[in-house]
Parts: sequence; C-alpha cells; structure tokens
Amino acid sequence: MRTWDDNREAVNGLWPMMQLTSEEKKLWHDDLSPLDQVVLYDAIRNVKRSHDTLYPQIKWIRDEYRTLHRMKTLRDRRANPNSEPRKLVQIEKRDDDAMAADIRTYIEGCEPRHWREAVDFIADKAADLKIELNTAYKLVRYLNERLGMAQGGKVS
Repeated sequence: MRTWDDNREAVNGLWPMMQLTSEEKKLWHDDLSPLDQVVLYDAIRNVKRSHDTLYPQIKWIRDEYRTLHRMKTLRDRRANPNSEPRKLVQIEKRDDDAMAADIRTYIEGCEPRHWREAVDFIADKAADLKIELNTAYKLVRYLNERLGMAQGGKVS
C-alpha cells in the first residue's frame, strides 16, 4: 500500500530539479494526498512518460489520475457480480421540459464567476432525477455558450 509520502518521494525522484514554495507544497498535499495513492503513483509515472519537462504541473497529474481512476472504477464495477444492476429511470417529458425552462432562466442570470455553481446545480437536478442526462448536457452547453466559454466545442 502506497502513501502520500511514498508518492511525494517518487515526484522528487522523477523531477529532482523541482523546488516548491511552502504554499505550493501545501497545494500539492491538499490536492493529492486524499487520493487513491496506488492510482496516483501510476498517474505520476504516466505524466513523466508523456511530459519531458524539468517541473511537472499539478494539472497534468490530476488529469491523468482522473483518467486512471475512472478506468479502475469501471473495471471494478464490471468485475463485481454483486454490484447493483442499473435501473431504467423514466422522467415525464413535461416535467423535464418545465425544469429545463426554469434552469434556463437561472442560467440567464449567471455570470462567468458563477459557472461552477451553475454546473453543480444542473448536475444536482440530474442526480435527483428532475431532468434527464441529455437535458443536463444541453443545459451545460447552453451555459457555456451563454457565458462565452465554448470555443470549438471545448470549454476555454
């Protein structure tokens, strides 16, 4: 079982020239120490393989970790025959449309600094089965377009 200290040493070994300020050390610790350390170790090594730089970026490690953790979770879910089967959920079209209209009104009052809050709000409505996932996706796209955050299909 790996620990954060083991992974910190791995980072120092792979990027020996890296010098962090005390605030940067705290940021790295706060962002990475709560994660699954075995998956994090693989992410750190993959970042070294794909980025030939003197200093790693925490974003690279977090993005790689997210990818590896998603794959591990999917693998574990498939390997566990006792996991709960997914149930098909039907949301009435009129309820979905009414909630979507309310959320669009909310989006029209948003500013770019509210982006994360608005995405979380939309995701919560989908998780609470108030709107369909496809509707949530369309609402986030509308939010991005409305706030000028979409460029070429990607959030800037």
